[in-house]
Formats: sequence, structure tokens, C-alpha cells
Amino acid sequence: MVDLKDLMSQEELEQIGVAAMSPDQQQAIWKWGIRMYSLGQHVVSEIAELKYEGRLIILTDGSRWEVDELDASTAEFWSELDRVVVIDGEMYRLEDAERVDVTEE
Repeated sequence: MVDLKDLMSQEELEQIGVAAMSPDQQQAIWKWGIRMYSLGQHVVSEIAELKYEGRLIILTDGSRWEVDELDASTAEFWSELDRVVVIDGEMYRLEDAERVDVTEE
């Protein structure tokens, strides 16, 4: 069983009434918090390699990203060592905020 006291301040615990909750309710809040934390996670890295006319981008962290067919012509002109960030299925080149839709391979 998780203990919300390890994750929340005393003020937060009091504001939502954790002491009056059942263990199942506390577990539900824990799971919700973890799910919310995982949304919006992002990857920041440099491009290691571009393949297939911009359809595949491999980053220096080893992750591989398939570029949406409609955006491949944009990614094709990006360069190795360009710094990018991936946020919720979109990759942005940090130099100019140019964007392409991606999915992790």
C-alpha cells in the first residue's frame, strides 16, 4: 500500500481529507497522480541520424521516432546534432520551433 504522506504536504493532505479516506480511495488518488505525472513527459536530445527522407529520426538517446508522412518533407531538412524536444507526439526543433508529428517506434 502506498502512503500519500510520502508524496503530499501536510496542507495538501488536510485540504483533500486523506485521513478520512479508505485505503481504496487513497490508492485511487495515488494511481491518478501517477497517471497525471506521466502525461506531458518529454524527451530532449540531439538528432543522431535521419533516415528514409525524413520518415525516421533517431536521437542520441537511442529513441527512434517515426515522422508522420505529411511532415516528412519538413524533417528531411533537419540536421544531425539539431537539438529537439518531443512532447505528446510532437517533435520540435529547438533552433526555430519547427514542428513535426511523431510516434515512438
